[in-house]
Amino acid sequence: MITYVIHPERLKERGEHIQRMLDQKGMAFEFINEGKDDRQIQSYLNQWMKNGQENMLERVPRVLCTISHFLAYQRIVAEGAEGALILEDDIVLHDDFLPQYERSLEEYRRYYTDKKVLISYEDSSLLLVPRSQRKKGKMLYEGKRDRLSGAYFINRLAAKAILDHLESEHCDRAIDCYHNLLIQEGVVDYFWCHPALATQGSFTGAFRSALSKKKDRMIEINWWFKKNYKQLLYWFR
Repeated sequence: MITYVIHPERLKERGEHIQRMLDQKGMAFEFINEGKDDRQIQSYLNQWMKNGQENMLERVPRVLCTISHFLAYQRIVAEGAEGALILEDDIVLHDDFLPQYERSLEEYRRYYTDKKVLISYEDSSLLLVPRSQRKKGKMLYEGKRDRLSGAYFINRLAAKAILDHLESEHCDRAIDCYHNLLIQEGVVDYFWCHPALATQGSFTGAFRSALSKKKDRMIEINWWFKKNYKQLLYWFR
């Protein structure tokens, strides 16, 4: 399965992190970014985003990140791929990511290949599947909210549906908020993977290099407590 990593070249630390992590897991991947050609970037902004000219002048990072996701969808459709795993460059994959990811794809291929599928693998938003809904051996559960865009699988049908949606309704928000809109409008069939298999390093403090080590450590400790509290909360639901 193809893996695309959303990665602005200026963030070298994150690029080195994702390269090292995926190499260790034996996962081949390609970087996707908005590129350096101003004319091409402006073309993407005009094609997909509202207020393209203003965003080009300000070089809004979240907007450039969003069009990088759209470029990945464009690649999937153009190449006729089954789909792709999309990662952002600050994601931290859990130790058992690869075998669990393969298991989730087996379930997808068994039941959902005719749907416009987007599967979230991360717990960064601390949205988890309640214990009352979990079933033995089942990994994919219908999600009514986006769990952020750091780690997800999207199939070709969903990628095509999103690109078609962009032709008539230009995007005016960050990619995760846009995914929420697509869920609400029924453009994609959205699933949460349980157990979650990834966490964004920006949430755990792994990429707060501008802060002191003490503050980074406090972010990590705070995240650990919040995550364990939410896991306990969803256990009783």
